[in-house]
Amino acid sequence: MGLLRFIKSNISNILFVLFAGIMFFSADARTLLIKGLMSTGLYNADAPSKDLKISKSVPSDLTFRSEDGELLKLGENKGEVYFINFWATWCPPCRAEMPSINSLYSKIKNKDKVNFIMVDVDNKIASSVKFMKKHSYQLKVYSSESAIPEHIFSGTLPTTVIVGPKGDIVFQHSGMADYDNAEMLNFLNALSR
Repeated sequence: MGLLRFIKSNISNILFVLFAGIMFFSADARTLLIKGLMSTGLYNADAPSKDLKISKSVPSDLTFRSEDGELLKLGENKGEVYFINFWATWCPPCRAEMPSINSLYSKIKNKDKVNFIMVDVDNKIASSVKFMKKHSYQLKVYSSESAIPEHIFSGTLPTTVIVGPKGDIVFQHSGMADYDNAEMLNFLNALSR
């Protein structure tokens, strides 16, 4: 009788402890919670205005290796746009924003001029490719083959950088965001003209 009374009087505390335990131990549960928060619109990535002045450029020797072994040196591909996302499979905010990035990618008109580079910061390409396939994402996984300057990636996950056709950084965001919006789509399509 005493245990039943204790449970009834502390049900909200018990539920809170259960919820906190699930959130602490389950990356999938945290990802689901974060996706729910993102769906409110609070985390939309706003495309920069046309008047944005960027002073930092990407080093010409910045190099990535794709999941199939191809090297991509950004300095050799002027005129192209790069949507670069630094992420990891263990990072719930990274996992939460991935559907929006995949959806944005599927809507890009000039796919031959806009490259999506999903950089696995742990360089565990096999597990990242498995993650992408498991979730039916069309995004290609890359690893870094050169040093990443701190003005591009300082270690915060996720971080997204968009490099314009002249090799300048035209967008940078640290932390999770919902990229699947008309403003970002129009921005990328305009850059790739």
